[in-house]
Amino acid sequence: MAKKRGRASKKRRKPTRRASKKRKEEEMGRAQVWSVDVLLAVVIFISVLLIFYVTMNRNQEGGLQTLEPQAEQLKTQLEQNHEYGFVIGDDIDEKKFKAFADNTSTEDLYKELKKKLGVTGEFCIYFEDADGNLLILNTSKGNKTGLGDSDVIVGGTPCGQPIP
Repeated sequence: MAKKRGRASKKRRKPTRRASKKRKEEEMGRAQVWSVDVLLAVVIFISVLLIFYVTMNRNQEGGLQTLEPQAEQLKTQLEQNHEYGFVIGDDIDEKKFKAFADNTSTEDLYKELKKKLGVTGEFCIYFEDADGNLLILNTSKGNKTGLGDSDVIVGGTPCGQPIP
């Protein structure tokens, strides 16, 4: 019998693509453009974050800084205003206080009083004892936690809430 010759299989190599110099330069150029785009996007993203952060911090600080002068202005008006001022030194004139309380009993009277006192923000006038406990005010409309806007929260209760 004749011997069969075994053929040794040769693996075919895949043809390698050789890129020309020009093509390599084009690919490198596109890669650099892409990295510039990414860099620009990152810079824009960080800028937006910084603007947002700075804007939010200004709003939070501004509220407290504007409230303190307004509170001082209201205090001064309550001491010096002849029509509504019920604070005399460290004492309260009860007759004037009752008149003031009657002028804050409705929303329209409250807004008119704000204009007369020159107050731009919402306010609530309330009293505390030496221990910091909220005192109940006796007005012609009944017992209340304070005088002013009901959106202002004092001691966990809305300002002007009737107390039975």
